[in-house]
Amino acid sequence: MTSSITAAEVAHDLTGRHTDSTTGPAWRPGFRAQQASPRTVRLWHDGDAEQDHLDRYAETLRAKGHTVILERGHLRRRPTLRITHP
Repeated sequence: MTSSITAAEVAHDLTGRHTDSTTGPAWRPGFRAQQASPRTVRLWHDGDAEQDHLDRYAETLRAKGHTVILERGHLRRRPTLRITHP
């Protein structure tokens, strides 16, 4: 069973190595984390080379001990990462 995780925790684990698109005075390319449930966070990349960035985010988060699953969208939905913590 997984334990609770927050979007802020995931964003903190990525900050320093990757850019958060939701911080700063203007939009910029980077990641965006959203709470999906008490045990799940969804992560998107806003900007070019979406899949390459998602792969890098996944690598960083796995190194921090998170479980990361790539979810491929269908019907033009964007791919996301589903993050949980064991």
